[in-house]
Amino acid sequence: MSGRPTLVDRFTIAISRVTMLLFGVIVVATFYEVVMRYLFGSPTIWANELSLMVAGIGYLFAGVYAMQRREHIRITPLYDLAPPTLKRLFDLLALFCILAFATGMVVGGWTSAWRSLSTFERFGTAWDPPIPALLKPLILLTTVLIAIQAVSNFLADRRRG
Repeated sequence: MSGRPTLVDRFTIAISRVTMLLFGVIVVATFYEVVMRYLFGSPTIWANELSLMVAGIGYLFAGVYAMQRREHIRITPLYDLAPPTLKRLFDLLALFCILAFATGMVVGGWTSAWRSLSTFERFGTAWDPPIPALLKPLILLTTVLIAIQAVSNFLADRRRG
C-alpha cells in the first residue's frame, strides 16, 4: 500500500492494534492453566474456552487487517504479469466477489447471529461462556468490515492510478 491511509484504513489499523493484544490473553491463560494443572494439580475449567473465544475474535479481525494490507488471497503471478487494464478488471472482479460473499454471509447468517445474541447462547461446557452469542454476530460484523475495507482499497487504488 502506498499513499496516505484512508479513514477506513486508520480505523482498521486502530482496531487491529487493540485486537493483537488479545493474543497475549491467550498466552497468559495458557500459562496459568499449565501452572495450575501441573504444579498445583488444580486445572481450570475456563482456560481452554477463553482461549478459543479470544482466538476466534483475533482470527476474525485478522481478516479485516489482511484486507487493509492487501495481503488476502490473490493469484499473484497472474496478477503481476497482467497489464494495468487487466489488473483493474481483476480488482473489479475481486471486489464483486467480496461484496457478493459479504451480502450472502449477512443475509444468510443474520437470523442465526440474532438468535444467538438475543438468547445469549452459551457454549454448553462446565464454564459455559457465551462464545456463540459473541462470535456469531462478530462474524457478520467483520464480514461487513472486510467488505467496507475492500471498497476503500478499490477506490484508493483507482485514485492512485
